[in-house]
Amino acid sequence: MEKYEWGLKKKSFLLFYAGGEIWCEHLDALYDRKELVLKKFKSDIDVIKKPSTTSHIIVILDETDVDSDILQVILDELSSIGKPIRKVAFVGLTVKCKRYIKSNANLLDFAVQCIDDLEKAKEWVL
Repeated sequence: MEKYEWGLKKKSFLLFYAGGEIWCEHLDALYDRKELVLKKFKSDIDVIKKPSTTSHIIVILDETDVDSDILQVILDELSSIGKPIRKVAFVGLTVKCKRYIKSNANLLDFAVQCIDDLEKAKEWVL
């Protein structure tokens, strides 16, 4: 079994936390398989678009090699889903990717942070 196949098996899900709900977008452990990152995200975006899905999102990218192109696709999709998103936290980004997110934060309709600790990310989005 290829190591990225474990990442494909991880499902994104709605997490009930501290009296609120957080959508946990699992795009971690996909390593250098950028096409799989985009495919998995685009399949999950239909769930995120539902009116009943929370507007608080954590995108988990630990052990996944992402670049500005992938991050831009994620930001564009979240910006154009047709419902308000309040906060998005990215977990597991490199310093370069964190700078990219920070430089684009003022162009977004939602608050965005790059946080290395998943527990702190949960606290921030709520």
